[in-house]
Amino acid sequence: MSSAHAPMLSEQGKLPRLPIPALSQTIERYLESISPLVGNDKDALAATTRKAHEFLKAGERLQQRLTSYDLTQENSWLEKWWLELAYLSWREGLCINSNYWLAVADDPRAYELAAASIPLLPSDEGFNLGRVWDSGEFGEFQVRRAVRFIQRTLDFKELVDTDRLPVDRTRAGPLCMSQYKCIFGMTRIPRLGCDELRQDEATTQSRTILVIVQDQIYAVEVYDRAGQRKPNGDLETELHAVIADVVMRAGQGELDAPVTVLTAGHRDRWATAYAQLEQQPHNRTTLNKIQESLFAVSLDTTFSDPLGSINAHQENTKSHGTQMGHNRWYDKCANYVVDRNGAVGYIGEHSPCDALIPAIMIEYVSKAVAQEPIERGVLVPQTPGYKTRVRRLRFSVDDEVQGMIREAKAEVERTSRASCSRQIRFETYGSDWIKKTAGIGPDALAQVALQLTYYRVHGALAPVYETASTRQFLHGRTETVRSLTPQVAQCVYTMCDATTTPRDRYTALVRAATKHQEMLRTASAGQGVDRHILGLRMAYHRLDPLPSESAMSDHEKHAIEEFFEDPMLARSTTFQLSTSGLFPSRYLTHTGFGCVAPERAYGINYIIESSRIKFGIEGKTADVGNGTDVELFESTLRQTLIELKLVCEQAGTKSTAKQSRL
Repeated sequence: MSSAHAPMLSEQGKLPRLPIPALSQTIERYLESISPLVGNDKDALAATTRKAHEFLKAGERLQQRLTSYDLTQENSWLEKWWLELAYLSWREGLCINSNYWLAVADDPRAYELAAASIPLLPSDEGFNLGRVWDSGEFGEFQVRRAVRFIQRTLDFKELVDTDRLPVDRTRAGPLCMSQYKCIFGMTRIPRLGCDELRQDEATTQSRTILVIVQDQIYAVEVYDRAGQRKPNGDLETELHAVIADVVMRAGQGELDAPVTVLTAGHRDRWATAYAQLEQQPHNRTTLNKIQESLFAVSLDTTFSDPLGSINAHQENTKSHGTQMGHNRWYDKCANYVVDRNGAVGYIGEHSPCDALIPAIMIEYVSKAVAQEPIERGVLVPQTPGYKTRVRRLRFSVDDEVQGMIREAKAEVERTSRASCSRQIRFETYGSDWIKKTAGIGPDALAQVALQLTYYRVHGALAPVYETASTRQFLHGRTETVRSLTPQVAQCVYTMCDATTTPRDRYTALVRAATKHQEMLRTASAGQGVDRHILGLRMAYHRLDPLPSESAMSDHEKHAIEEFFEDPMLARSTTFQLSTSGLFPSRYLTHTGFGCVAPERAYGINYIIESSRIKFGIEGKTADVGNGTDVELFESTLRQTLIELKLVCEQAGTKSTAKQSRL
């Protein structure tokens, strides 16, 4: 985070609008990007090239429509369409498919921890993967650490609310800060066909957070009626009171149906149930209170075995390790998950802001919490005579909604069982060695390693989505870096050719890295391919002809539709490697999201630190993913990263790098 002291939104008025790339440029870059996928199929390349050139002629009218449309939009031509098409109209369940998940480093001072009756030993086959156990109980340390995260998150919210968060900056200048306003009091609301987002004064100025225990939902006040923050002791008392209420009701068989699971499953099912629920005033009040909470905190009875297992921790965070999809409100933009032993995770609803923004918040919060010792037996400040104000939010559920809950549970169970996610920690080197010895950009090396790994596992090149931030523009979100360039493809082939020398391989690596850096800069500057093609597609389907526009001929219509329906365009956007990098982080131990393509695909988030690289990888099980193999991908990636190091060292590195760029 920048150390500048300008008010958070002080640079917003100076930010340029997201540009609309030149049509000819987009077509040229698109054709370059597909060449590695086409390979030696000259007929396929010729067919796609012809379609693209015909579209270039006919598509100019779409470009003009898009330019005109941009003038009517408050922030950018892309903003509304992206929110709708990338997120709100997608009907698959949010659990794993859309929501991202983050795991935070454990507190080494944790106490009174639950442990498995027969814990995994280092000699056990499943030790490295770990497993999730259910203790059936809650812990004091769990509650106390949850309160610390609540308090420091409220600190961050107050920085945002008072415009005191420093402006993020890069070498290109200030970045758009609007997404920070989207974290708190933001809830996705299910609607048939296309969801909505709710955030207003009632939600952002709320005094409550949501606390979820065994799928029971409670509104907990974190500010008193005078607007003052409650001290730690008061909040600890509140959470203990919530837990005690749930335990009592569970013992009496009075737990409400797990409506929470509906938020994890198919959006149209949830929309149907939601519409039915809100017909009753009591349910409508409950839904409103959920939406008016600042963020959610899920207290789980589960824990990781072995203690400290990052793989088990992230598994529990993403979908609940023993009751899939339970005890979360997936529609909340921000939902902390705190397990029995105080391990903290976070799941985020993706539509209002990109994962980078909450990740920055969580790094800030985690660092602050780490500096606050939680000591057994040490009393914390509490208001004298404080009385809890626990408010249980209840649903009245009929048989039809009960049936939909059962359907959602079965669906989320299938989704979770089909998902295989791992934390890969590569400790041999990080950004320091890559920059100083290899002489290339760390992100470029990571992308080459992922593509080379994929090729070795599956025997084919993979279309790649790498996230580039466009926050240098007003309300900018992301653009796709099509990281499978001809240079990267050639590097892969060179690395796999036994007749090539280390110098040949290093030269190919440098060329691939140089091209990648160019692609990353281009995409960040709003000059990528995919968002522009999306805009042109929308201009064709949704925007009316301009008054000055001539009638579209049948030939033009055919050229436009032929381009949009080209199988090669579809193939190039079936991203079998969906990737994203985050900033170096001491406190984020795992960052993950689900892959977007159905077969032989992986979703990979990575954090390149000075002396190590952390990869969070998700793929489907082999039967569902038609050959996806996360375990083999992990072992191959480790081997590939070692091999790249050897190539760089054997080739003489930096001196060769300078020659290779000429």
